[in-house]
Amino acid sequence: MPAPPIPNTTIPQQVLPSGTQQYIQQQNYGQMKGNVLLWNPDCGGIVDVLINAALRKVLDRRTWFSQFVKGQLIAPQATTQGQATVTLGSYNVQGTNTAWTASLVGQQFRIGYNNPIYTITAVDPIGQVLQLELPWGSTSTTSGYFIVQYYFNLGPNIKYLKNMVNMQLGRRMWTHGTQDFLNAIDPWRQSGGGWPYVVAPVPLDPNGNYMVELYPASWIQQAFPFLAYVQPPNLVNDLDTLPAYIRCDVVLLDAIAQALVWRGPKNNPYYDANEASVKRTQFESELNQMAQADENLYRTNLSLPFEDVPYYQPGGAMWDASHAVGVGDGGGYGDF
Repeated sequence: MPAPPIPNTTIPQQVLPSGTQQYIQQQNYGQMKGNVLLWNPDCGGIVDVLINAALRKVLDRRTWFSQFVKGQLIAPQATTQGQATVTLGSYNVQGTNTAWTASLVGQQFRIGYNNPIYTITAVDPIGQVLQLELPWGSTSTTSGYFIVQYYFNLGPNIKYLKNMVNMQLGRRMWTHGTQDFLNAIDPWRQSGGGWPYVVAPVPLDPNGNYMVELYPASWIQQAFPFLAYVQPPNLVNDLDTLPAYIRCDVVLLDAIAQALVWRGPKNNPYYDANEASVKRTQFESELNQMAQADENLYRTNLSLPFEDVPYYQPGGAMWDASHAVGVGDGGGYGDF
């Protein structure tokens, strides 16, 4: 019978493997545990830890093709209706003639460009009150405002963002931006519209999710497709299988090596440091072979010209973002 999907793989805005790749695997998780226990029957209470630790070593060694997924970030339309009242030291924002809904949670609230960017953590749609992640730190006032999304959650399983595209511009985005870079070119984050071209990581959110900023912030509804490498969850159920093209025998070599020296020679009747050393040497050799085979599935060790560089820099000018420009004219090829 087919194996059930690996648990906890349903993540919004990502297309993930189903977990039913046992057709290219020698063993499922239960069989792998039995294999380790043949070498040390006393490690039954820790065999799950040994195998998953070995698997993590393999997954961290390289951006494996089986962990390559596609997804999208969805930027919402800007919200500007009505007025907002903010009070120095208060987490709450009172709306007047607004139509705020729970969909604003996770978006960012601003009044002008001389105040920090505040993330909305809760919305009272009846009382028309927003709750901010930090207390308002400037002068109390009632004025116009705007809510757009600067920061995006790529998913809790993200290991490495490969690329992202702005479909409005028809250009690949610069995925190696930093907050230092953005704070150097535009600390106010004034540039806006529909023309994001930089992806820059920001600190993890309170739930530990990997977050990025799209710069400049989009004021229009649009989607940004991306390709990324993800970290799968631990093996849990006996019918779970390893990710596609990750060889069971390679993972088992390291797990068995750990089992043979677990608890040391005084407490492990199956202790065999020499055999463990042989297994580790085999593990490294076979892991290199598996990496070479993986390179044939999707080339990552070698980049061709222009594959890993941004193609476009609007330089903050709206004209550049909406017109074709040549080299040296403020946009296009060769600006980074």
